[in-house]
Amino acid sequence: MNPTSPRDLAPDVLRGFALFGIALVNVAFFAIDPALGATGDWVRGAGNTVAAFLVWALAQGKFYLLFSFLFGYSSQYVVKADPARRPRWTARAFALLALGAAHGALLFHGDILFAYGLLALPFGALMFRDAATLRRWAGGVFVATAALQALLVWGLWAAEHAGEPSAALTGSTLDVVLQDGTYAASIAARFELFAVGLPSGLVLQGGFAFVAFLLGLLAARAGVLGAGARVLDPRRLMAWGFGLGLPLQAASAWMGVANELSATPSDAVAVGAIAFGLTTAPLLAAGYVGALLWVLERRPAWVAWLRWPGRMSLTTYLGQSLVLATVFGPWGLGLYQRLPYWGTVLVAVATYGVLAVLARLVLGRFRHGPFEWAMSAWTRWSTRDAR
Repeated sequence: MNPTSPRDLAPDVLRGFALFGIALVNVAFFAIDPALGATGDWVRGAGNTVAAFLVWALAQGKFYLLFSFLFGYSSQYVVKADPARRPRWTARAFALLALGAAHGALLFHGDILFAYGLLALPFGALMFRDAATLRRWAGGVFVATAALQALLVWGLWAAEHAGEPSAALTGSTLDVVLQDGTYAASIAARFELFAVGLPSGLVLQGGFAFVAFLLGLLAARAGVLGAGARVLDPRRLMAWGFGLGLPLQAASAWMGVANELSATPSDAVAVGAIAFGLTTAPLLAAGYVGALLWVLERRPAWVAWLRWPGRMSLTTYLGQSLVLATVFGPWGLGLYQRLPYWGTVLVAVATYGVLAVLARLVLGRFRHGPFEWAMSAWTRWSTRDAR
């Protein structure tokens, strides 16, 4: 993209929308239980049950896929289809690894930046391959990830029916620290949970995120989100997303919520509901893309404000963690486990709103957000000798 040309609106709007959904999903791990999120008694009661169902059906698994798709899409802005610029991508991958590890220790153990940095390295090796190769990789990784998830669920089911105790879903020492501990004490506990949870996160979501990277790259090559693009049919995306994807996500959410409300909840059912939701999430995510593109064509003012947090996506993502860790941590407002689940969702909505306004103010004065500027400066400095 030419630096003097207008910036495409759709990718920023979609990115801003994805950040909203990510806040809705993540808040339970700040506010209720860092390992389990909203489970058990936390989804009991009409307000909590409705909130859990809506978040699981409409947000969980969908927005990280959309964010991953846009990560792959934005790779074209970094390398500009020039293999000589591959070192810039590699530099960004290592920056994400470092930033993600720090984020995982200092603010949020559910960090996605480290995983993005890790997956960006093999993605960088594929990013200049032909479209047919990218599609084969996307299909293969998707099938392999879905099969791995199915195997995991089957293993949990077999263990439960054999009467073996399951360690699939357990609490953490961070939960104890968040009751009345200090921020300093939380760092080691948070990093421990981050390190322990990373492999399972990669199993459940890493493969699908990588597929989204590849699809985002293919979409960028076709210019599907560029101004005036007519490659995608928003109505068709909405038909698939809301006609098929939404009922499947509702079924997944119902299975998960019903299991949590059961007198004898099953880890196999809990993980199975998550796996089913993640495997079918691309359909609803595509519906969201179609809906936003449709609104952008007809009533752009309704959603154009999402471009501000979208343009500052890295800063906004980290800002969400900073605000939520402060609101719920005992070193801040101390609201950990003091609000009903539906109340924590409202906190996430308010947090996003405040950060969206802040993004608008920052970008009214500066060209980039602080972490976007730092990432750009690091990329330039680390590749200053590259052609």
